[in-house]
Amino acid sequence: MKKLLIFIKGSITLLAILFSNPIICQDEQLKKIDTLLLKADNFNKTFQDINEFKAAREANILAERVGDDQRKAKSSYYIARSLFNLGLKKESLSYVGKEDSEQYLTNNPIQKALFVELKAYLYRALGLYSQSKEEFRNAFALLNNKNNEEASEIRARIYANLAQNSTNINSRLNYLNLQKKELNKLSESKYYSSFSEHYNYVGNIYLEKNTDSAFYYYQKSYNLKQKYNDPVLFEQYYSFGGYYQEKKEYKKALDFYLKALDNMKKYTSNQAYLSSIYNQIEFIYEQLGNETEKKKYKILKKNIDDKILADQNSNVELALNIILKDKEKQLSEAENIKYLLIIGGIFTLILIFIITYYILRKNLKKKETFITEVQDTLQEKEEIISQKNVEKEQLQTKMEDAYNEVIELAKSNDPAFYFRFQEVYPNFQKKIHEINPGLRTSELILCAYIFLGFNIKDIAGYTFKSVNTIRNRKQNLRKKINLSGEQDIGIWLRNLTA
Repeated sequence: MKKLLIFIKGSITLLAILFSNPIICQDEQLKKIDTLLLKADNFNKTFQDINEFKAAREANILAERVGDDQRKAKSSYYIARSLFNLGLKKESLSYVGKEDSEQYLTNNPIQKALFVELKAYLYRALGLYSQSKEEFRNAFALLNNKNNEEASEIRARIYANLAQNSTNINSRLNYLNLQKKELNKLSESKYYSSFSEHYNYVGNIYLEKNTDSAFYYYQKSYNLKQKYNDPVLFEQYYSFGGYYQEKKEYKKALDFYLKALDNMKKYTSNQAYLSSIYNQIEFIYEQLGNETEKKKYKILKKNIDDKILADQNSNVELALNIILKDKEKQLSEAENIKYLLIIGGIFTLILIFIITYYILRKNLKKKETFITEVQDTLQEKEEIISQKNVEKEQLQTKMEDAYNEVIELAKSNDPAFYFRFQEVYPNFQKKIHEINPGLRTSELILCAYIFLGFNIKDIAGYTFKSVNTIRNRKQNLRKKINLSGEQDIGIWLRNLTA
């Protein structure tokens, strides 16, 4: 028994090792995931898409391992977003679709709205405009009656995107007005950057028809950044450069473009924006007739465009390789799990067989022991019954001998008759006295004769009395024991001691 318990304990431990992953302190894991997610979001803000992808992927793996659905969904969103920005629309869409059916998102409409919003951008990038509009409507439906900052931020971002992709100026301004309503629900100190971008974009729209209005909004955007001591001002400098370029004040335009270039090199690595600044500076130098600087910035633009293309290709290849390796790893892990399940299943069956065999064997032994005990008991009972029968026969023989002896003593009217009668039937006199304790000895002796079955004539002959005398005594005896005339006194006396 002890050996079996040790075996079972060891087997269960082995199964636990086979089917469990090493567990690190969950709190530390969650902190690590949150750090990675923060890094991923910061990489997105600084246009480092491949780094965002790497950090989000690592967070996603850890979230999957600890079973945290919230962090898993958030990291999947960052992965999909970074893949979209890398130009990997199909891969991004697969991540969006995979998470879209998760139960966690079904119960969290705001988180789900982020995925739906990204899906809308993806459809539009793929030229599926009607599907894109449908997804935007779905996103708004999910956010309906949601008045917290996160919901307003998403709605504001969607309106801004719709404005950017609208071809009609009035339509753009209408979307931006809707965006401003959502922004007004947010804390300016927390979301000042979104406010600043809004003013900047409104200024870009007005630049096409009203430069004074454009400058007003550019200034608002710049002042807001200054208000919160934000040193990242390249977008505002770039907009001022565009404003003065539109007014053909090229030297002022050049000053702001150079400021934008210098600020951008300090605070961001957005190469696409850098290419745009080089292009504008090249144009300005052309207008100013400075061919040397024009050629210089033309070359810089070409170099940065080549680098953007090379980096894009490299990043895309890297991301695809990572995705491919992840899929291969998933297939390998699935195979390993399958083999582990098979091995575990076989091992479990063997364990069940051993335990079953042991239980059956134990039960068989119990049954055999029980049968032996029953047989022994039956044998003991048979011996007891046999002994009782012998004793009964012996007692019966003694009783018959005693009965015959009493009968002979009665017939011979022996003075020892009644004493011997009492020895053979010890309860007789006691029972009679319970009915009538005043009975005389002669009356008790008469009862004994009647008990033994003698009739009146026999009793009269054995005791040398007349029949009438015995009949009268018997009649008097019936009265003393209150016996009715219908009852047989002999049967009554024998029943009395039965």
